[in-house]
Amino acid sequence: MVDTEFLGKVASMVLDDNLASRKKKEISIALVDIKRMAKLNEKFRGVKEPTDVLAFPLGGEFISTENLLGEVVISIDKAEEQARERGHSLESELALLTVHGVLHLLGYTDEDEDKKKIMQAKENKILRFFRIELSSERREINEKKEE
Repeated sequence: MVDTEFLGKVASMVLDDNLASRKKKEISIALVDIKRMAKLNEKFRGVKEPTDVLAFPLGGEFISTENLLGEVVISIDKAEEQARERGHSLESELALLTVHGVLHLLGYTDEDEDKKKIMQAKENKILRFFRIELSSERREINEKKEE
C-alpha cells in the first residue's frame, strides 16, 4: 500500500525548500499503471513506451489557477520495477520520483550534465531530510537509460 500522505509531505518539503515566495502552491500527484503512463508518454512526449514520472505545469494568471503549480504523474509499476533493480524500497523510489517531478514543475531540468547534477543535489537534499539513502546505482541506471 502506498503512503500518499508521506508523498504529500515530500512534495511540500520540495516546495518549501525551493520557493522564494511563501505563497501557497498546489500540486496534484497521480499514481497510474504502466498502460496509462505509456499512453501519456506517447501523447505528450511522443515516446511509445512508459516512463517513471511526468510533470505537467499548470496554473496561470487567473485567480482560480494562480496557486496551481501542476501535476506529477508517477507510474507505480515502473516505481516498483526500479525499486527492485536499485535495491531499495518502493517508498524510497516513490519519494525520489515525487521530488524529481516537483522539481520539474519548478523549472529544473536534467537535459544536460550540469543541470542534472544541480537537480540531483536538490533531490538528495530532500531525500536526506526524510532519511532516505539511495544507492549510487541510481545514477548509473539513469545514465544507461539516456544512452
